[in-house]
Amino acid sequence: MIPIRKTVRISNRMSFRIPLPWREELNLTQGRFVKIRIQNNSILINVFNQYTTEITSTIGEGGQIYIPTEVRNYFILQEIERFKVFIDKTNKYIILKPFE
Repeated sequence: MIPIRKTVRISNRMSFRIPLPWREELNLTQGRFVKIRIQNNSILINVFNQYTTEITSTIGEGGQIYIPTEVRNYFILQEIERFKVFIDKTNKYIILKPFE
């Protein structure tokens, strides 16, 4: 995993931007959908091309990704407020790990 020197703070409208080189590497273009899931107390985000009933978000202008309320609430209940952002190039995931 590669850290991208970015931290994300949970708020009412938690969103963050991925730097352009990583958006290109992971094919994160505006209007594409990303699947968001919680695994091992981290948030995993990846692009998908088919319909899913899982939690999703749309990539906004400039690579902005919005984290849905149900995911934010899960971490707020655990009193986790900040995350470090990592890139998993092999599996093409953006990973948000709790900041320690």
